[in-house]
Amino acid sequence: MSQPPAVPTPDIAPDLAGRATSPIHLFRNYNRAIALAYGGILLGLLVFFGYQLRLKLDDQIGLIQASFTRYSQFIEFVIRSSTDHLETLRMLAQEGGLSDGQEDEGDEEGGKGVAGPDLEIFTRKTDGTETRFSLDAAPDWDMTGNLIGLGPLEGRSTFFYRDLNLALVLNVGFRSLAFTLPNAVRARFISHQDFMLFSPWRASATQPFSRTIYLDPVWEQGLPNRNPDGEKYWAPVYFSGQQQGLLIPVAVPVYQEEHFVGVIAIDTSLDYLNRINADFDYPLGSTFLVDAQGRVLAHPGLYANPLTVEEAPPLADALPEALRSRTDALAALPFDVPTDLDGHLVIRHRFISAPWTLTYTVPRAELWRKVLADYGPAMLAMLLGLAAVMAVTYLVTSREFVGPAAKLVQHLAAEARFQAPTKIPLVPSAWRPWFDAVTKAFRESIQLMALRQELDVAARMQLAMLPHAWPSHATYGLRGTMRPAKEVGGDFYDHFELAEGQRGMVVADVSGKGIGPGLFGMMAKTLLRARATQGSLDLSQVIVQVNDELSADNDSCIFVTLFYGLFDPATGELHFVNAGHPPPLLVHADGREEYLPVLGGIAPGILPGATYPQGRVQLLPGDTLIMYSDGVTEAMNAANEEFGMERLAAAFRGQPAASPTEAVERTLAAVQAFVAGYEQSDDITCVALSYQSADAGVATGQREVGA
Repeated sequence: MSQPPAVPTPDIAPDLAGRATSPIHLFRNYNRAIALAYGGILLGLLVFFGYQLRLKLDDQIGLIQASFTRYSQFIEFVIRSSTDHLETLRMLAQEGGLSDGQEDEGDEEGGKGVAGPDLEIFTRKTDGTETRFSLDAAPDWDMTGNLIGLGPLEGRSTFFYRDLNLALVLNVGFRSLAFTLPNAVRARFISHQDFMLFSPWRASATQPFSRTIYLDPVWEQGLPNRNPDGEKYWAPVYFSGQQQGLLIPVAVPVYQEEHFVGVIAIDTSLDYLNRINADFDYPLGSTFLVDAQGRVLAHPGLYANPLTVEEAPPLADALPEALRSRTDALAALPFDVPTDLDGHLVIRHRFISAPWTLTYTVPRAELWRKVLADYGPAMLAMLLGLAAVMAVTYLVTSREFVGPAAKLVQHLAAEARFQAPTKIPLVPSAWRPWFDAVTKAFRESIQLMALRQELDVAARMQLAMLPHAWPSHATYGLRGTMRPAKEVGGDFYDHFELAEGQRGMVVADVSGKGIGPGLFGMMAKTLLRARATQGSLDLSQVIVQVNDELSADNDSCIFVTLFYGLFDPATGELHFVNAGHPPPLLVHADGREEYLPVLGGIAPGILPGATYPQGRVQLLPGDTLIMYSDGVTEAMNAANEEFGMERLAAAFRGQPAASPTEAVERTLAAVQAFVAGYEQSDDITCVALSYQSADAGVATGQREVGA
């Protein structure tokens, strides 16, 4: 390998010396530089503070949006709980309308007869010409609602008793409302048979049945002609008195065998919604709830005392003064996105389970005031503190820095010329270490240059110790190379001729990189060649002795993996020992490839007394054996992928190399193409053995080949 070119050391002494002796208006330039620097710092700091305040404002908006989202999800849960419970009651009604009675043959109306409910539980009263019935005499008012109606209980149609059964089934279902729906203050079932069930129980005298109930929007919106699909719906807000205040019903029509039976309704208290609304945890702005008719259902100001409000206010009353004329623009804003509207931050959310909208508004000026109040004092204190530090720094540095700095420049120029040690000028004590450090740094740079030269020499010596002469033989060919990742590598290879024309060959990889592993590798190479050429030891014994000698006094814990093969050109037979090394690749003449078996020997240098099994393989004419270090298979590309054994085998699959030189070059080219210029992290060593034929002839000598 060619020696790397020496790095030129530029002569900087004339430049430094010229600058040190030329007149320099140091204080004027210093004042100018300080003014520009301090002005730039203060301006940059102001811009930075403005940017930080903007980020803090965005953080506040994000905090508002997160709180708004959690709050809207909770209201959605409350609404959905009501609609889900309503659906449960409808299913209970549709499944239970006929479950409590037995079918009879029929009656005068032609319907199927149903055994009637227990009529004894009802209280009957006659008011003039009208008969009324109720559950006023129920034994436990906390466990029942009241069922009130007009007309006699006897002699009614089958459908009447069916609907009465259905109402009694719902009466049981209404019991759980107080426990499962804290927002529900009333549940009702209105039948077209002139009766109504409501819960919780109240005496019929305080709430007598009246046919005007059939003019109520709760009833009208559930009629088949108004709601043919039987969908759940929300009726308008109504006032239920000082005890319950404003209520908003959600209702659903009930059918039995495709016949409209009546309507089930659950009334939600606006007092409850406003108590939830008061829990919104951001201190600025206001949150309010609006229904489909543009009526405000919850607002912290409009519902300060919810039970006294008798009519839901219009949307305009809930808006800030600047937005009251902008209701159309407000309605056009996107949902769930913080949006600016006339100097206000507005967030709107549309619910899934109800035709309501939740809106949050706050003046942007209030948000800015909060951000400035929270973070402005700290930023102002930081700015004033920095200005004070700048002033003190200027006063100190003008006396303690500029003068010594000029002397330091002169000292640098003298040291750069490698002059004899000069006397350190009179400077403040804090500056003296700088002068000492400059002197030391220049001295150490000379030493580093010398060390670099020594490393270059060590690298050339290491490469020089690798074999450069390769056997030229008619029976076989052998070629190899090593590319170190650092100046001194940890890989090495070797080959040598043994008795009866056999050829020993080694490929090894020392743990670590640098001078230490490089020296360890050269020692291992020397030991192995010495033991192998004794002639009295087989392969396993050679590696056993090398391992024992390397393991002795190995305080640095360096080890070496190696593949040692003994090739007989006369027969094509290869005996080998693999001591913790990657298995060589055997490429057959027909393009098939396989890896030699891993025999399980431990890397020499780790454990004295270790044993090493010996393997054997018969090479056939045209076969090529590729020995390599893990720098080949573990080469990494920019995606942190390894080259791997499969890619190495694929490089020769179906296309065997014509010579060992081609095998080595193809291996290196495949690795180079894979890493695509990515920095080499490990030494790369590759040696190839090609076997032609045992009858091809005898050795014709050796020729020098570049590694």
